[in-house]
Amino acid sequence: MMNIKDLGWNIFFEEQFQPYKMQGFDIGRVSREVRGQYTLHTPQGTIDGDVSGHFHYTALNRSDYPTVGDWVIFRQCADYAQIEHVLDRTSVFSRKSPGSKNREQVVAANIDYLCIVCGLDGGRNFNLRSIERYIAMAVEGGAEPVLVLNKIDLCEDRELAMLQAGRVAENIPIHMVSAASKEGLNDFAMSFEKGSTMAFSGQSGVGKSSLINSLLGMDKLKTAGLRESDLRGRHTTTHKELFFLKNGAMVIDTPGMRELQLWGRQKSLDDTYSEIHEAAQRCRFRDCTHQDEPGCAVRELLIDGSLETERYENYTDMRAELSFIESKIDDKKRYAKKAKEKALSRMIRQHQNNYKRK
Repeated sequence: MMNIKDLGWNIFFEEQFQPYKMQGFDIGRVSREVRGQYTLHTPQGTIDGDVSGHFHYTALNRSDYPTVGDWVIFRQCADYAQIEHVLDRTSVFSRKSPGSKNREQVVAANIDYLCIVCGLDGGRNFNLRSIERYIAMAVEGGAEPVLVLNKIDLCEDRELAMLQAGRVAENIPIHMVSAASKEGLNDFAMSFEKGSTMAFSGQSGVGKSSLINSLLGMDKLKTAGLRESDLRGRHTTTHKELFFLKNGAMVIDTPGMRELQLWGRQKSLDDTYSEIHEAAQRCRFRDCTHQDEPGCAVRELLIDGSLETERYENYTDMRAELSFIESKIDDKKRYAKKAKEKALSRMIRQHQNNYKRK
């Protein structure tokens, strides 16, 4: 039997669980998700299951469904789990769902660290603008970002790579490792405490699965090389899964992403682009867009060279992207509020009509 605290359980989840515990429900953490089927880690062991019909009926959005890392309430039927409820999350790593519809896709939940993995083997696997996107999403979701520079055995200039990474990572921890030679892996693994959860994310081909295999000391995950034509990675991880490291920390492997489509609010950019946020406080106009307004302190950073043009352009692109998403999020909240008000009004009218008939 496993101690529930070793699964990441804390007082935040305990307080939510109490009403369900009194009703005889069980608790488990989602460790694997494949096409709507879930594997749960519980204090008693491992059990498979799926969501109940009641869950399907009451869920408002796809983001309400369980994902790897979630704590769920379930009722055990023989050797199968019927999931009835997902406990509130401490953090999420989300992105906009692929396609034209504006929907949140929760990639992993209740993670303490988001490990942004890059590859130092050339090609497109070390992209500063992409790193900025991942940092923003980590901050938005409530996880602590950690930058992992993999394949240092193939890197021609480690000092330059570290210098470049530091320009965008600022105070974020940076680890230089190699899944192939095992260099730096022990120090990296030991930096995470027992019971903590980290999620590995990054583009296909950066070596996330190889890193996890090396940390586990066995080949649990399928891996593949880069395409020779453009050095881009192939998708090998097709589902999400949680694994236990030897030191008691947990790691979630997530599918590689060609492009991380943002989800959240503009405020998540404040920490990622702290120098821009600080300068914006000195702009002449409070609603300055940092384009061509007079007295723009952000533009002054561009002029004196303390802000790189590419970093500034990435910021403005992400700000516009999040502004659009933010408006859609607010629209959905207003719609949901009106729907609840209408449902309540119908219920009251029905009650009044029933009373009059008596």
